[in-house]
Amino acid sequence: MKKTNLLLLIVIVILIGVSIAIYFVRNYDPQRTLRDFAVEDTASISKIFLANKQGSAVTLERADDHWTVNQKYTARRDFVNNLLTTIKKVEVTSPVSSAKLERVMKDLAVQGIKVEIYQGDECVKVYYVGGVTEDNNGAYMILENSDLPFIVSRPGFTGYLTVHYLPELSEWRERIAFNYNIEDIAKVYVEYPDKDESFIAERLGENDYNLRNIDGSSIDVPFDTLRVKEFVSRIKFVGFETFILDSLQAHKRDSLQKTQMMASFTVEDKTGAKNKLVTYRRPNTSGLFDPQGNLFEYDIDNLYGILDNGEVVILQYPIIDPITFYKSDFFGARREGVNVIKEIQTP
Repeated sequence: MKKTNLLLLIVIVILIGVSIAIYFVRNYDPQRTLRDFAVEDTASISKIFLANKQGSAVTLERADDHWTVNQKYTARRDFVNNLLTTIKKVEVTSPVSSAKLERVMKDLAVQGIKVEIYQGDECVKVYYVGGVTEDNNGAYMILENSDLPFIVSRPGFTGYLTVHYLPELSEWRERIAFNYNIEDIAKVYVEYPDKDESFIAERLGENDYNLRNIDGSSIDVPFDTLRVKEFVSRIKFVGFETFILDSLQAHKRDSLQKTQMMASFTVEDKTGAKNKLVTYRRPNTSGLFDPQGNLFEYDIDNLYGILDNGEVVILQYPIIDPITFYKSDFFGARREGVNVIKEIQTP
């Protein structure tokens, strides 16, 4: 009886083993390891390196509550989040057809963007991102040490997937001129070519604000302290649209500094540290005309700015208008921003 039970147990074990073997044979995918691009646990990603064959490269690293780019600048939160979402959700749509294989491989070899993903100090994934597919809904990718590229996409996203991996420093840098908590601001200096309209706004404490002439002297006539508070609260955060090309930075900065500025804004914090933004008119290169058919001399949508570190950026009037206060605005009726079309045409 015992021998019968033992034989029965052996047969059962063999059958289970055969069943498991059949399952794995039927479900074996020889391409599975070659198509494994996604990293599920993006919360544990510590660093992402992106580089192309033209010499552009960026290194994104996780800090306490933000990401840095090239260990120097704060990275754009929206761009990093988009990249992490793509890294997590990217999936293979199909292999590249044999008819397109040679072309795609050449494209990846010449134009491919190298992607290295780290968790802690360990590099857990390396692959290359190529160009967009003909329908603009996917991109070509290949894992390192593989010779089999795939068409990949991100579910729920329609568009140029490769843009999430661009290794251009200016694309990843945070586009912020001022970023303060209002309680950290001590003074704001605003200077115009017309010194009579220039001023210093001071934050002395909670709901305690003061206004001075730009030379620091007291203003002896009554002014609206609530309006001073409003101005300081507006200038605590100011963003910009984009950096101009690196190759044009030095020339454009020198050229602008030879012209008359529009306004200069300097924020001084409680430690005495200062951060400055100077704005300049931008020529009308878009060919816009006023209602009378006259060509605007200056751009009515955008203007130039020089940051505290000397970099030239492009700003938008809807961002600058709300912080464009004149000294006279604190005495009489407030002009809500600048009458852009009128003001920027005035030399």
